Amino acid sequence: MNASSPVIVLLAAGEASRFGSLKQLAMIDGEPMVRRAARQALACGVPVLAVLGAGVERVASALADLPLQTVVHKGWRDGLGSSLAAGVRAVQHAHPQASGVLVMLADQPRLGTALLAHLLALHAQSPTQIIATAQPGGAGPPALFPRSELDALAAARGQHGAREWLRRDPARVTLVDPTHCSADLRDIDTPDDLRRFTAS
Repeated sequence: MNASSPVIVLLAAGEASRFGSLKQLAMIDGEPMVRRAARQALACGVPVLAVLGAGVERVASALADLPLQTVVHKGWRDGLGSSLAAGVRAVQHAHPQASGVLVMLADQPRLGTALLAHLLALHAQSPTQIIATAQPGGAGPPALFPRSELDALAAARGQHGAREWLRRDPARVTLVDPTHCSADLRDIDTPDDLRRFTAS
């Protein structure tokens, strides 16, 4: 991809308090969840930047041989919005000509590459649009924010991540139906979630 392509920002910094341990390292289909998510992102052929925080050494080790950039966000305890902002700032520094950022979460391990590729293709057609995934209650991640939104995202704070950002002004967001891409949007927040997920 050229220097002005979008960059995928993989958010993997949280401590997963409801899970009880580092869920980024929970095994899904024989590999750590964060690694599976990262591989799906890398298959899209654009730069990938992973935001790490809690358990940084162990999570980084799970990604060590993958061709992506990692950023350690020391303020990860400030919440998802803070981690999102750190990732966007890192993109602005490392990829100053990036046309946007595609935000994805490490705890959606069976998201699939097809949905990510579809979002990137729509961005190539309409590079000034916010493009997000249709979910119960409105838009959510994965979501692609154009270059015009990056300064605002870089200043995000607190617990609110991409989902809350998208729902502030839904009229500006183009929604994509994930079922058309056979995407599995289930996330894993608790050990029960993981048991149900791996049993399906």
